[in-house]
Amino acid sequence: MKLSVDKKLFYKYLSYVQGIVDTRPSMLILSHILLEAREGKLFLSSTDLESSIYTSFPANILEKGRVCLPAKKLLEIVEKTPEGEVQIRLINEGQVEIDYKKGKTKIKTQNPDDFPQIPKPDDFVYRAIKSEKLDNLIKKTAYCIGSDDLRKNLTGIFFDMTQNGKIRLVSTDGHRMSLAEEDIENNIVESFTLPKRASIEIRKFIKDSEVVNIGVGKNFFICDDGQTSLLARLVDVKFPDYKQVLPSSFNNTIKIKKKEITDALQRAAIVLQEKNKGVKIYIGENKIEIRATSEEGETIEEIAIDKLTEPLDVGFNVKYLIDAIGTYDNNEICFSVGDEVSPACIFASEEDRYKQLSVVMPMRV
Repeated sequence: MKLSVDKKLFYKYLSYVQGIVDTRPSMLILSHILLEAREGKLFLSSTDLESSIYTSFPANILEKGRVCLPAKKLLEIVEKTPEGEVQIRLINEGQVEIDYKKGKTKIKTQNPDDFPQIPKPDDFVYRAIKSEKLDNLIKKTAYCIGSDDLRKNLTGIFFDMTQNGKIRLVSTDGHRMSLAEEDIENNIVESFTLPKRASIEIRKFIKDSEVVNIGVGKNFFICDDGQTSLLARLVDVKFPDYKQVLPSSFNNTIKIKKKEITDALQRAAIVLQEKNKGVKIYIGENKIEIRATSEEGETIEEIAIDKLTEPLDVGFNVKYLIDAIGTYDNNEICFSVGDEVSPACIFASEEDRYKQLSVVMPMRV
């Protein structure tokens, strides 16, 4: 194998496949990227056996071939090379030489025949979605995906496309929930749960095109922009019935500036210790008072608001509130708490609460 390629282009597509590489591989080959030089392109593939990604881009192919290179090391080498052309050539069965302006590096290879064959199911039912919409939906829900392997049904984003003309994404870790929806031309009724890693990695490459195709086949999800494809095995445990958690009313709703409450919560969080992330929020006449107390100190923050019908005093995990509020694009958000044992509900507007809705359960402080 022998080829030359532009450094910027090479680094860009390497970063796309890097995210799927297994960081704690059961097999050494899973920490590697498969490079294939043919047909005027360089093809890159990576897999952790649950998710796979493959992409290609133009390259000057002088001699076709295949090779497996360590993903992390290759990315670091290319990142540090000077701008311009990078040359790659297989110098023997176990070594590749990477030439660049002012230097060269040799790295050990693995046998490409040992690289797992990436499944490419052909039973997908596709629909198109604007890349910006899909990116926006994932951005607003990925932050509260669960990470407890004992609750596998919470370890992904639930795609709910059971309502014609709508796509709704939902995630929860059991303590908080995020929901976001967009309009979409869709007459196929289905729902599925996409694993966390795949959900996050999609965002890296879909911005390359205005529209992507997403599809679901038996046990698999695919996202394809015509140049890069991500294939992921779906979470095989049923997602909880999130609609049971949706509030039936939104009492005591106040409007507040996003930056003002975020800054206040972040200042209050400074005095809290790692084990205690709870803040007490008092909502009274014409003000919100945020109180944080620990052995390290105490912080009290006040924010002016419109008068409420009744005062409330309730505790929340400060990080959960900051995470949720940070996903909103609006300068002003709506904040609703029904009573001392009800969750906080955050939404962008009262006219369309389910365009984006965050639910944070209260905690004892």
